[in-house]
Amino acid sequence: MPDEAARKKMALDYAQRINAGDIEGVLDLFADDIVFEDPVGRPPMVGKEDLRRHLELAVSCGTHEVPDPPMTSMDDRFVVTPTTVTVRKPRPMTFRIVGIVELDENGLGRRVQAFWGVTDVTMNEPDATGTASVTGPTHPEGNRA
Repeated sequence: MPDEAARKKMALDYAQRINAGDIEGVLDLFADDIVFEDPVGRPPMVGKEDLRRHLELAVSCGTHEVPDPPMTSMDDRFVVTPTTVTVRKPRPMTFRIVGIVELDENGLGRRVQAFWGVTDVTMNEPDATGTASVTGPTHPEGNRA
């Protein structure tokens, strides 16, 4: 099983690669049968081809992730990372998420769970100077209950 340093590095590598638009590099971090729940509560993506489509959308939306320091588990299987995710399209939004990744014996992600809810999303509206400012919690697909 990967040690703590390797598990933490995996989480940071994910953010670095997605920010660079390196879809193949991100996919290299996961097992072929990856189960990716983003967000938890929606049907998961299963397998690298499903994940590829998700990553392509994320990159096309201008996703930028800023992870807090990752934390691990004593059983050598998990890494947990609070992260601030900003997307530029279709509207500028910021998500506060907690990602939990379970790694296999080779250090590849086998399951990812992204926890975030409606009140963890803010819409970023440009102010008079053109700089984005946060307006408050809003569902990313419109105000829905």
